[in-house]
Amino acid sequence: MVDTHIQAWLILFGAVLLWACYYYRYGYLELKRRPEETPETKQKDNILFGTPIEPKHANPKLKRWGISDSLRRFFADFDRFGVIVNGWATVKDSPRRLQELKDTRLRTFNNDHSEHGRRYDVFYIQRRVGSLEIADTSDYTTDQPRVRTSVLIRDARLIPLDDVARFLTAIGTLVSAGTGEEYAEVRRNIETALTEAHETKKLKGMYVTPEVVIEASFLGSAATYIKLRARQDKEAESRAQYANFRQNGASITRRITKLWSRK
Repeated sequence: MVDTHIQAWLILFGAVLLWACYYYRYGYLELKRRPEETPETKQKDNILFGTPIEPKHANPKLKRWGISDSLRRFFADFDRFGVIVNGWATVKDSPRRLQELKDTRLRTFNNDHSEHGRRYDVFYIQRRVGSLEIADTSDYTTDQPRVRTSVLIRDARLIPLDDVARFLTAIGTLVSAGTGEEYAEVRRNIETALTEAHETKKLKGMYVTPEVVIEASFLGSAATYIKLRARQDKEAESRAQYANFRQNGASITRRITKLWSRK
C-alpha cells in the first residue's frame, strides 16, 4: 500500500517537473528572446492607428499695402483649398489632413519666388508630419491660375510610402490641369521624390541616416481645384435658391390661409 502511494507521488512529481521544464523552455526563454519595445516602435503604433484630426483652419489675412493684384486674386481663389482637399474622396477616406496656418510667410520656396502664400500643416492621423505651401506666379489670374506648390514631409520613416504617394498625387492633381503634359510632369516629380525616399529608407536600415525627408514641388495651372471650387459655389447657390423658394412658398401659403380664415 505504501509502495502504491510512493509511486503515485513520484508520477505526480515527475509531471510537475516536466511542466516546469516545458514552461521554462517555451515560455520564459521565448519571452526573453522577444525584442524590447523601442520608442520608435511605440511611435509607429501611435501614428498608424487612430482617428484623423478634425482640422481647425486659421483665417490668414494679407497686408493692405505692398501686395500685388495677382497675389490678392490668388489668395481669394484659394480661400477653401484646405477644405476642398480634406473633402476630396482621395484624402477624405485616408489618414491625411491639411490644416491651414495663420502665418502667410513662405518657408520652403527659393528667394526668387513669392514671399507670401497659403500655408498648411500636413497631418497623418493625429501627428503633424510636414507642411504644404502654395504661392501665385506673377501672371496669375482666375482664368489662368498658375501656381507653385511645395510639399515637405519632414520624416517619413513611420509612414508607408504608398500613403505618401497617394497624398502627393491628390495634391498634384488639384494644382494641375489633371491631364496632359502638366500632369505627366507632376507624376515625374512624385516618382523622383519617392525614389529618393526609398533609397534613403534602405540606407536608414543600415543606420546611415535617422530621417527620411520627402520634398516635392509642382508648377501648374490648378485648373482642377478651380473647377471644383466653382462647382461647389454653383451647388451652394442652387441650395440657397431652393431654400428661398421653399421659404417664399411657405409665406404665400400662410397668407392664403389667413385670407380664407377671415371669410
